[in-house]
Amino acid sequence: MPLSAERYSLSALNRLGAPHGADYLLLNDAGDRDVLEGSVVQRDLAFGGLLVLSRVRALRSYEARSRSEFRLSLAWLGQGEAHLSTRRDGLLRMVGDTAVTMLETGDGPIHAAHPAGPLLQGLNLSVRDIQGINDERLQDRLTALRRTGRSRLAPWRMPPALRDQLCSLLEGHWQGDLAALLWEGVALQMLAHALKALDDGPAADAVSERDRGLLRRVHQRLVEEPEAPHTLASLAALACMSPSALRAKFPRVYGQSVFDCLRRERLERAGRYLREGASVQQAAHFVGYRHASNFTTAFRAHFGMPPGAWRRERVPRPERCQ
Repeated sequence: MPLSAERYSLSALNRLGAPHGADYLLLNDAGDRDVLEGSVVQRDLAFGGLLVLSRVRALRSYEARSRSEFRLSLAWLGQGEAHLSTRRDGLLRMVGDTAVTMLETGDGPIHAAHPAGPLLQGLNLSVRDIQGINDERLQDRLTALRRTGRSRLAPWRMPPALRDQLCSLLEGHWQGDLAALLWEGVALQMLAHALKALDDGPAADAVSERDRGLLRRVHQRLVEEPEAPHTLASLAALACMSPSALRAKFPRVYGQSVFDCLRRERLERAGRYLREGASVQQAAHFVGYRHASNFTTAFRAHFGMPPGAWRRERVPRPERCQ
């Protein structure tokens, strides 16, 4: 899906979100402003699901909130960032190449906040109408889930083989009826993995409140000092746990590894430095990158463009003397 020049206002987003039970609002703005630029495509699936494919850049920070009704959905980010939360799970940070199952049972909304700037590429697959499902086994499983009571989030990793199929479809290598057939099969496979993540979910609850508090220390340190030369051993000492325990528990709470989190924080801060007028080399140095080439590669993967282009788009040019 190539990034097009199409823009989506807040009202347009709410029209798109209506079929899958989502409402949108701006976080730091008001009025019916343009929110996204890029491409959003919706597909109705034969088994009864709705697939939304997105390759967009957020022009403003915005939030999606689910309505108080049953919905099972999965979200996959090939690139970008989202902050998800429920009453049960608290905050889950979702970054590039991660997936999460979202079970909404009506006890409270799921919130998804998206920051302005980074390129967002991914999909959302949702099921709302249980009676409209053309598979009795899936109907029975969704009916049982509806009785479970509390909304929840379950992060998981897309299997490499399935991710490769998905990327092939997103890149337009398949067209017409064959593409429709393949989308149907891939969507059902993704749904199976999303349901399995709910079955495996109790393992995520094994992180005690004490450990969650200790992990917050690590997360706060990464946010406040991303430029520091962090090591797994030093961060584990901060959390009062072994490196292997930190490596295992951090993703359960924050949906990403310790060093994926560090990379994101470094790049977000670098983006702010570039907006404020720093050079590419200065921004790389300020956030702890020793080599500008490594910084450029990581920055392009996160924001969808090299840091020089990002800076040119966002730093005001001085007016010329007449």
